[in-house]
Amino acid sequence: MSADDPSLGLRERKKRATRDALATAALRGAAERGIENVTVEAVTDEVGVSVRTFFNYFSCLEDAITRPDRGCAARMRRAVLDAPERLSALEALREAIGQEFADIEEDQERWELQTAALTKSPSLLPGFLAAQGADERAMIAVLAERLGQDPASDLCPRLLAHVSIAAVRASVELWVASGRTRSFRSIYREAFASLAAGLSG
Repeated sequence: MSADDPSLGLRERKKRATRDALATAALRGAAERGIENVTVEAVTDEVGVSVRTFFNYFSCLEDAITRPDRGCAARMRRAVLDAPERLSALEALREAIGQEFADIEEDQERWELQTAALTKSPSLLPGFLAAQGADERAMIAVLAERLGQDPASDLCPRLLAHVSIAAVRASVELWVASGRTRSFRSIYREAFASLAAGLSG
């Protein structure tokens, strides 16, 4: 979700803009020089805020790179649970994820920087994987809640979460591989339509 979202108050937009600027500066430094050559002081100097401000948003430098937006899971949970009852759990999740990826075409630099940062500093990979694992567990939990099932023992929430993550990954990969000649949104919708057809079949 963008810091420019008009549904947010001015104070929240400013906080998100600061957080995004810090995360981007940290990510750019890691992509260009490697995480071992980036300091919190360099990041805050680039953004024009204090070191104390940095630690208001992130626990460490790696956290700014691997977990730039800790509000994502909470927003996804609200979106899935608040989705109209007429939508299936898969459709509710599709819409919730779609909201989080709404700005991907305007924010493609971040995806390129992430790839470069992981290539330059493989030590960041465990943090990225841990963040993805946490997101997956949160997704399974909210799907189970919407379906009235047990996330520990029922298959459906886990299956829906994993196939949805695969659909997102496939959509991003195809979008990049096509040279971004197609809109991400069209590929994303096609991926979830294929999922829905397969699951209903």
